[in-house]
Amino acid sequence: MDIREIPDSHIKWLFQQVFRKPAIAITIILGTIVTIAITMTRPFLTGLLFDLLWTKYEQIPTTPVVDFLSLIIVDYEALWLIFGIFLTGIVGFVVNVIIGILNEYIAQHTEKSIREDFYASVQSKSMAFHDTAKVGELMSQATFDVRIINATISPGIRMITQAIVTAGVAFGMIFWYKWEIGLLVIAFIPFYIWTLRRYARNMAPLTQKVQTQFGVCNAHLQENVSGIRVVRAFTAERHETKRFQKEVDTLRDDIIGRGVQQARYFPPLILSLSITAAIGLSVWFITQGMMTGGQAIIINGALMQLYNPTYMISWVLFLTHMGIAGAKRITGTMKEEEIIIEKPEAVKLEDVKGVIEYKDVDFSYHKLRDKKVTSEKKKTESKEEKPEIIIRDTLEGINFKTQPGDIVAILGPTGCGKSTITKLLARMYDVDSGEILIDGNNIQDLTLESLRKNIGVIEQDIFLFSTTIKENIKYGVDREVSDEEIVEYAKAAQAHEFIMTFQEGYETLVGERGVTLSGGQKQRIAIARAFLANPKILILDDSASAIDAQTEEKIQKAMDNLLENRTVFIITHRLATIKRANKIIVLRKGVIVAQGSHEMLLKTSEDYRRVFGRHLDLPPIEPETIGSAAGGSL
Repeated sequence: MDIREIPDSHIKWLFQQVFRKPAIAITIILGTIVTIAITMTRPFLTGLLFDLLWTKYEQIPTTPVVDFLSLIIVDYEALWLIFGIFLTGIVGFVVNVIIGILNEYIAQHTEKSIREDFYASVQSKSMAFHDTAKVGELMSQATFDVRIINATISPGIRMITQAIVTAGVAFGMIFWYKWEIGLLVIAFIPFYIWTLRRYARNMAPLTQKVQTQFGVCNAHLQENVSGIRVVRAFTAERHETKRFQKEVDTLRDDIIGRGVQQARYFPPLILSLSITAAIGLSVWFITQGMMTGGQAIIINGALMQLYNPTYMISWVLFLTHMGIAGAKRITGTMKEEEIIIEKPEAVKLEDVKGVIEYKDVDFSYHKLRDKKVTSEKKKTESKEEKPEIIIRDTLEGINFKTQPGDIVAILGPTGCGKSTITKLLARMYDVDSGEILIDGNNIQDLTLESLRKNIGVIEQDIFLFSTTIKENIKYGVDREVSDEEIVEYAKAAQAHEFIMTFQEGYETLVGERGVTLSGGQKQRIAIARAFLANPKILILDDSASAIDAQTEEKIQKAMDNLLENRTVFIITHRLATIKRANKIIVLRKGVIVAQGSHEMLLKTSEDYRRVFGRHLDLPPIEPETIGSAAGGSL
C-alpha cells in the first residue's frame, strides 16, 4: 500500500483491511444475524410448548406420567414445536460452521495482505529509516501485531455482531411480551454501560503497554543473538542475561496488570442482578394472572441469551484493544515519511553508457532525522525560543562528472562522506538539494528497479544470506543462471578455489550473514555476485579490506577485463588501488577539496599527499595550482 493511501486514523485503516473483501464481510455479518435469529427462536418455541402442555395437562389433572407422554406423542402441535426446537439447533449449527469458515478465510486473507503491505513498506523506505529502526521491533510488528489483528477479525466480527444483535432481539422480545419487565431491565443499563466503559478505558493503555514491551523484548533478543560473538568476546553473558530478564520481568508485570484489570469485569454481575429482578417480577405477574408461565420462560430465556454476549464483550474488547494497538504501531511505521517514492511517471533506465554527474549536491543526515519528528511531538514541544544549533551538512556543494569507463577513486578521512556519495547515486537516500544525473537523466525521474539494477555495490561489511554459496552468488539476478556461469565468475573473483575446499562445494550453507566464512571469503563471494549481475555502474566500498595483497592483485587483474566499459567508483586508501583510477576525488568535511589524477594531486593537494606521505618520496608541492585542483569538474 502506498504511504499516500494510508488514512490518518489507524482505526479507519483497520476497517479498510477488514472490508478488502466486502462481499464476504457482509455475508459474515448477515449470517451471524441469521444464527442469532435462530438461537433466539428457541426460548420462544420453548415458551409456546410450555404453555401448550400446561394447558392440556391442567385438563387431565389425574393423568399419570405415562399418559402425559402419550399425550405429547399424539399432539401434533406439540410435536411441531419440539421439531422446531430440534431444527433450529441443526440449522444454527450448519450456518455457524459456514460463517466460521468464511470468518477464518477473511481473517487469514487480511493478515496476509497486511503483512505483505508492511513488508513492502519497510523495503521501500530510505536508509534513513533503517539506520534507526530496531529489527526486533519491526519483526514484532510483522508477526505478533499482525497476528493479533487476525484474532480481532476472527472471531471478532462474529462476536461484535452477535453481541449487538442479540441484545437488540432480546429487548425486542421482552418489550413485545411485557414492557414493564423491559423497563425494569433498562434501569440497569446505565450501570452496565458505566462499568463497560470503565473497563474499556482502563484496558486500552495496558494493552498498548504490553505490546510495546513485547517489541522491546523481541528487539533485545534479536540484537543479542546477532551480536553473540561480541557478547562472548567480552564475557558479557551474565550482564546480557540480567538485562533481558529485567525486560521480561517488566513484560510479565504488564501482562499480570492487564489480567487483573480483565478480572475486574463487572457487567456479568449487573446482568445477573437484572435477570434476578426480572424473574421476581415475572413470578409476581404470574401470581396476578397477568402473564403465563410460557411468556415468563420466553422473557427470561431471552435475558439468559445475553450472558454469552456479555462475556463475549469482554473478549471482544480485549481483542479489539490489542488489534487497535497493533494497527496503530503498524500504521505508525508504514506512515514514516522516510520513504523513497517512485514518481508515477518514472521512466526506465536503459542502455546505460555511464556518464554520471553530480550538480551542487547537498545532503545531511541530521536533516533526515529532523524530518522524522512527528506533528504530535511538535505540538508537545515547548514554545520557548531555543538557541539555534548550526549543524554541518554531510555533503555540501558536490560537483563532478564522469565519463563511460572511468574508474573514480574517492578518499578522505573517516566521516567525510565518501560512502554517502555513492549511496545517493543508488537512491538509498535522496539529496536535500541539487541533482544527480545518469546519462543526462535525473535519478529521481527513473524507476527504482531499473536504477538499482544498473548499479552493483560491494561494501566493506558484506551481507550474505543464510543459504548456499551458489544462491548467494546468483542473488538478485532475474534470469536463469547456469552452474558454469557461477563457477566462471567465482573463478574471476578468486573464490572458486576456497569454495571447492568445502565438502558441499557451491551447495555449502554459509549460516546467517555468512558467519561460517572469513571476511576475505565473504568479500570474494560478494565480488562474484556483483560481476554476475553485470551492472554498468559498479561501487566498491573498501571491498578489498579483508583480502590479502596477493589475492587482491589476482582480483584486480580479473577486474581489468570484467570492468571494461563500466563506470567504477572505488572507496579505498590502498595506494595500488588508487593508482588504477584515472580520476580521484579528495573529500574533507563533506566538501571536495581536490580532484584530478594521481600525479597531479601529489603535486597540488596537501590532503592527498597526507595519505601517502609515509610511503612515498613526494615531489615539492606547487602552491599556484592548489586552487585549480579543488574545484571544477573532471
